[in-house]
Amino acid sequence: MAVAVIVAMATIQSTQASIDFWLQKPDSFTAGLNHITVYCSNGGGMDGDFNLVVKFSNAVFSTQTQMPYTNVDNSTVKIKYVLHKEGSAEKIIYFETVHGAENFSISVSLEKASVVEFIKANQLYPTKLNYGWSWDGQVYNCTNAQ
Repeated sequence: MAVAVIVAMATIQSTQASIDFWLQKPDSFTAGLNHITVYCSNGGGMDGDFNLVVKFSNAVFSTQTQMPYTNVDNSTVKIKYVLHKEGSAEKIIYFETVHGAENFSISVSLEKASVVEFIKANQLYPTKLNYGWSWDGQVYNCTNAQ
C-alpha cells in the first residue's frame, strides 16, 4: 500500500509543472516611480504555461515595464510564462505610488493558462508586501510581508 502511494506521488510530480513564485522584498521605496522583481521557477517534471498576476493597491502599473504583459487595469498586470522543467525566470515590474497615499501594497498570484493544465502553484515567501509612509524618512517602509 505504501509503495503504491509513493509511486502515485512520483507519477504526479513527474507529470505536472511545479511552479514556485515570489516577490523581491525591498525594505523601502521612495514616492513616485519604483520597481520590484517577480521571480518564478519550475521544479516539476513538465513545462508550465501560466500567468503571474501582479496587483497593486494605492500604486499603479507603469508601462516602462518591458513587454510581454497584459495590462488588466492600471493596478493589475498579467505576465505570461511558458516555463520549461527546471527553468526559472524573473521580471522587473515598474510602478508608481499614488500621490499622497499613506500606504500601498503589492501582491503576486499564479493563474493557469488552461483549465486542463497540470500545475502545482507554490507560493514562496513573500507573495504580498505592505508599505507605510514614514514622514521622518520620507520613504515607504515595509510594514508587513506575507
